[in-house]
Amino acid sequence: MDEELLFECPICDDITPHEILKSQESKKHVKLTVKCLNCGYVHDIEKTLKLKDVKIIISRYGESEKKVSQLPVDEILKVGDVINIFGEDVEITSIETTKRVMSSKVEDIQTIWAKSLNIPKKVGISINDRNTTYSVNILVPQDYVFDNETTYRVGRMFFKIKMIKTEKGTFKREIARKIKRIYANTSRPIRNYEDLTDNVVV
Repeated sequence: MDEELLFECPICDDITPHEILKSQESKKHVKLTVKCLNCGYVHDIEKTLKLKDVKIIISRYGESEKKVSQLPVDEILKVGDVINIFGEDVEITSIETTKRVMSSKVEDIQTIWAKSLNIPKKVGISINDRNTTYSVNILVPQDYVFDNETTYRVGRMFFKIKMIKTEKGTFKREIARKIKRIYANTSRPIRNYEDLTDNVVV
């Protein structure tokens, strides 16, 4: 399992992988000159630095990969945070200390579960035509926006969104990475539509 150092980058405004350029140690603290591997910004970190190996389980389309990353023990992480692990953006979906929690200091964390944001999002759509409900899955970019104003097409079927379900409730407009499922009704064909036929997956 790979290991790396993660710190907060003031330019990226995010927790990103860093390379240590210089280290000065004393009995009470450590002064590090570090370089963000995302944006290249060089900055100093001066504090009592304690790191902890944290197990991170990253999910991609139902398959999981386990990694270990060294995180500062006084860093506070919460569900929904996006962190960068070995060059891959992941969103924290669950945190385990002695139990499942919504947020925690790293020193108390045993395992982090996360989903990859570097791969297309698989979105499930339930389409109702009054008599039958059809279920389709599509792959779209994580930042693809769905809304209830647009007419979509899958194969010969045209539909409009009735409701978008997320972790925080239901909406009429949302980006793909936050969506749990979409509920839609069939609609009549129109000239201007968004064709998702080529995005359909099993």
